[in-house]
Amino acid sequence: MENLANPSVLWVQALPLLLVALFWLLCFVLGTRAWRRYYSGSTVLVTNGKAVGSPNQLYKRAAVLLLILGAAGGFLPSLFMLAKTGQVWSVNHQAPHSMVDRYLLVHIPLAFLWALLVGVQLWTGQVPGRRQLHIRLGWLSLATGVIGVGVIGGWVWPLINDFADGFDSPNAGAGVYTMTMGVGVVVNGLLAGYFARKRDLARHKDYVLMTLFWTMDPGIHRLNMWLMRLFGGDTWAPEQTNGLGIAIAKLPANLTLIIWAIVVAILARRLNPIIWSNIAGQVALWCLGTYAVLGVFHGPTVAWAVVVTSAVFFLAAWRLGHLAGR
Repeated sequence: MENLANPSVLWVQALPLLLVALFWLLCFVLGTRAWRRYYSGSTVLVTNGKAVGSPNQLYKRAAVLLLILGAAGGFLPSLFMLAKTGQVWSVNHQAPHSMVDRYLLVHIPLAFLWALLVGVQLWTGQVPGRRQLHIRLGWLSLATGVIGVGVIGGWVWPLINDFADGFDSPNAGAGVYTMTMGVGVVVNGLLAGYFARKRDLARHKDYVLMTLFWTMDPGIHRLNMWLMRLFGGDTWAPEQTNGLGIAIAKLPANLTLIIWAIVVAILARRLNPIIWSNIAGQVALWCLGTYAVLGVFHGPTVAWAVVVTSAVFFLAAWRLGHLAGR
């Protein structure tokens, strides 16, 4: 990217640094809040995983918001383009997707079914007259999320396509990202089912929410790509950003999910190890993406300095949060 006198070019290069500043501010606020609670004797959550009051309604509203942003905002435009063109659409290249295979064609309807079933589960959850429907559809919901999104979309498809030439493949970085997302979906989904069987509904809801958290990652990512195209046109196109169009859009997507999870957990008084560990996964992906983008725009030295500082700030906030919750 040359022509730094162009405001659009400057904006593209400045956005990752603005997001870094936002992340540092978030860590500072979290750390300060935890420090004050630690010394005041107040806690963010009650021990043994028991929630203070019922976070059910808050979790439902938070899940609906994530569905609106990820499923509706991110994927409905892609489904519209699929219906319009008859082809799976690449938001990054604004052209037909170049890596469509039978696994992707199985993943798409299962992911759609997952989002639909999550909506039904939100409607039936904690409603006495709908309890049996909630239980019966719950296992189907988790199966579509774990298998359709986590296994097929998160593991099988990237193994075949992103790692076609091993770790030397041009899309290997995207493959690592997608497979990490798959781990988040599968682990949280299986644990959600386990704690449902154990009748530990507090932890069950935490893990269900975190399963949704990971499955909506691609949707939030696509929402950011659509918005970048809408307001910036070809400024964010891969050919204008040294091939980084899709990577730049991941950074605000990661931060959106991180902030969403933190706010929901604090309001529900459930900022516990379950939530923290999943947030840490998104922070790790954000750090990897930030390093990749800043390395191209500002060089490896700046990239390393920013990522190491970000990791230290987050670990400090996490540690203070742990102390405040004891």
